[in-house]
Amino acid sequence: MVQIVVVVREPDRLRPDHTLKFDLPEVPRTGSYISIQRPDHPEPFGEDMIVRQVWWRLRYPQKNGAVSDATEKIGTLREIFVECDPALSPYSSDNWRHALGDGKNPDIEVLEVVRYDAREADLKLRTLAANGCEP
Repeated sequence: MVQIVVVVREPDRLRPDHTLKFDLPEVPRTGSYISIQRPDHPEPFGEDMIVRQVWWRLRYPQKNGAVSDATEKIGTLREIFVECDPALSPYSSDNWRHALGDGKNPDIEVLEVVRYDAREADLKLRTLAANGCEP
């Protein structure tokens, strides 16, 4: 496992909005789709984004220059930042959609996912009806 820091940018900006740490089996690549589910939304709804940059922060033990003696120095990994732009998908939660302007902002990318586009609110209404409750 590798620990990464997901940096979610503000919509239409390079400025970070928030960060989240994760242990993952591998580092997401530029262009990868990421969807983060939180406990306050039913599966599969969450926050969707696209990886734009991967920053590797490394530390090297030698002060300057290249290794010139017989003792090889080896650097270490400090942090990996996975910088993401917010996006919309059929899996976006209602809160995420609202925060991104409900799809009205042409600069917010829509993930290309083949799936029926159902809203979280629709799922809640169907669940209530199936349980014999009225909304």
